[in-house]
Amino acid sequence: MSLSDSISDTLTKFEKYNGKEVYNFGNFVVTGRLVSAFVGFLVIVLMLMVTFSSAANSIIITELGGTTAFTADVVITENTGPSFSGTLNNEGDFVDFGYVLEELDWDYTSNMRISYFDVTVDWNPNGGAGGGRQITFDVSSQNDTVGESQNDGGNGGIVTTVWVVQAFAETVSDTSDNAESFLLSFETAGEWMGGKFTYSQESIGSSIALSESIDYTITLTYYTWDFENVREIAEI
Repeated sequence: MSLSDSISDTLTKFEKYNGKEVYNFGNFVVTGRLVSAFVGFLVIVLMLMVTFSSAANSIIITELGGTTAFTADVVITENTGPSFSGTLNNEGDFVDFGYVLEELDWDYTSNMRISYFDVTVDWNPNGGAGGGRQITFDVSSQNDTVGESQNDGGNGGIVTTVWVVQAFAETVSDTSDNAESFLLSFETAGEWMGGKFTYSQESIGSSIALSESIDYTITLTYYTWDFENVREIAEI
């Protein structure tokens, strides 16, 4: 007998069994088909139990914690940085400062709570034919050598460049695991500041007989931030 004949014969016997009466309880009849269906149902249930049990054992289950929202008041503190003075005697004279000369007192990269810098030049003319002198004040960071350039002229004055590292409103809010992590998440490396101050133009009508110069004082002021009244808003 061929394989196909064997399979056909087996299926025929199974179908006959399915249609065969097994038990007869009054008006209630249990046939082979009902028994087969019940056995098949049990097999499916057992297979699903094994499958789900295996899947559960193969997955690493971790605790899911909530994220807490915090808010805080920002406090900005003014700090005095380096300062130096000098004189430029001729048109075209200049002085470099800060990172340009690798002056370490202009290095604030390790300070993680800088909000911004003020870099200021206070200059005054000496001698000559009066007003009309021009200066150029270039300020930049080591990470941004293009920087900002300002010109000023006349009878001297104060020129200030504000260099922002991390701007803040009066309050800040964010989500974190705890208050300490909330504060640390705002910390950012500071900058290494520097630049160039140039006596860019003599006064109108100046001559060799009327010597002139400009005095200057360049100062860096840095502003640090801190948080006060850190408080929890809600737990998500």
